[in-house]
Amino acid sequence: MYFAICDDNIADRKQSERLLKRQAERVLKESGEQVYIDSFGNKEAFMIRPQMYQALFIDMTLDETNGFVIAKTLLDIGITKPIILCCSSIDYRKLARDENLKADNLYFLDKPIKVDELTTLVDRIVAERVAPPSTLELRYHEETIYASGDDIVCAKRKGENLLVYLADGRTITFVSSVFNFYDQCSIFPQICPVSNDGIININHVKKSSPLRITMDNGVSFFVAFYYSKIVKQAIADSKKNN
Repeated sequence: MYFAICDDNIADRKQSERLLKRQAERVLKESGEQVYIDSFGNKEAFMIRPQMYQALFIDMTLDETNGFVIAKTLLDIGITKPIILCCSSIDYRKLARDENLKADNLYFLDKPIKVDELTTLVDRIVAERVAPPSTLELRYHEETIYASGDDIVCAKRKGENLLVYLADGRTITFVSSVFNFYDQCSIFPQICPVSNDGIININHVKKSSPLRITMDNGVSFFVAFYYSKIVKQAIADSKKNN
């Protein structure tokens, strides 16, 4: 599970990192779910791949593109995971009321962030993750495939299409992006991104090195530098749990 922080106040960002890392330790101890924290001080880096995160904590106040504008953009591009606006010098609640912005996945926290409020929110996010639907519905031409987590071996971008490799040997082609498909697959903790062009199922990895992954169906992936630590940790966690 991946959380993101986007905050242009360095002190606040570091404090959010500390609070969420403590929450991550608690979640790991209580549920066995690993939580990874990514932290951004600028919107450009944050908006490269927001689809990969299960929760997005935002407070940007030093630019016209503030946290509220970023939240609206995330909703416009179809982000359905929790977007948490952390209120400091900007009253995001008032802005949402004034613009009649309502979304089931939009939340607010006041700064300084209270541990009990953060704990309640994190527990809610984890509960949705730990008890997800057991299958993912894949519509392919006139056929509907109900895939469990380990039915999906990997997915790789090819031009404008996405090739999804299934454990039964079938390869399904979708007109979709890697990030949109990863967002759907986020109900399965064993699914992990390796680059902007591919995602893998940790349980189907046959061979791995720092820069390359080979799956048990023979499909291989280059591991982008940004994802290398995430992939390495996910594989280590999988071996530890097995």
